[in-house]
Amino acid sequence: MRTLSGGNQQKAVLARWLLRGCRVLLLDEPTRGVDVGARAELYAVVRRLADEGLAVLLVSSEVPEVLGLADRVLVLREGSVVHRAPARELDEHRVLDLVMEGSPAS
Repeated sequence: MRTLSGGNQQKAVLARWLLRGCRVLLLDEPTRGVDVGARAELYAVVRRLADEGLAVLLVSSEVPEVLGLADRVLVLREGSVVHRAPARELDEHRVLDLVMEGSPAS
């Protein structure tokens, strides 16, 4: 697997977990080190899996990635949830403001 590109490595890892029958995936920085073309492919796969009913938890420092893939977003600051909302209600500037200045969510 070490001879594969970053994107193909990610897809291979994803396939390995799917073959095990996982119903929940925790993807932590899934596109780190992956080129733009492979990112688009991974995004399509993740979205399709979610549309098919697989639970996907995405952890990413790439705000556009989160907003583009997530249905719901939790914004964390110093380990605490400062905001939760449907992704369609947020934009990159709002998320960054919350990360920098947010107060804990109720």
